Amino acid sequence: GKSRLVWELFGVVGQGEDLVYWRQGRSLPYGDGVSYWAVAEMVKAQAGILEDDEAEVVAEKLDSAVRDVVDRDPDWVTAGLRPLVGHVELDAGASSRDESFTAWRTFFESLAEQRPLVLIFEDLHWADDGLLDFVDHLADWSSGVPLLVLCTARPELFERRPGWSG
Repeated sequence: GKSRLVWELFGVVGQGEDLVYWRQGRSLPYGDGVSYWAVAEMVKAQAGILEDDEAEVVAEKLDSAVRDVVDRDPDWVTAGLRPLVGHVELDAGASSRDESFTAWRTFFESLAEQRPLVLIFEDLHWADDGLLDFVDHLADWSSGVPLLVLCTARPELFERRPGWSG
């Protein structure tokens, strides 16, 4: 089903001559602190952050990953990404969330400026509204870069977000 389609796309992308960034993240069905788990997985994969890395190592890897791709205001982008890798809590306030979304999008767009980027959001039927809002934000505001956003979900997602079905 869904996983096979992703695997088939991976095979096609892998046959191309150009290198492509491929980042996947999965929504979890339950747990604390999993609202943006899928985005966090993508950022951690790009930065080479491991689950057992010490806080200092995580900070160094994140800073390096951002500085490798972001030319404009990398400190601001790094600060926006820190909650995803466990450094600080994401403020639930609307302006803070919008600012975080913009920082995350800036990071992904910067990656896509280097080479085509494929972002796979899996199992979005389990995602909370915050993650769905970020995916909307990413799709609505990203432009001018080779970025493919692919989402997999069960049909019940369309009951929550009917506009996503067509």
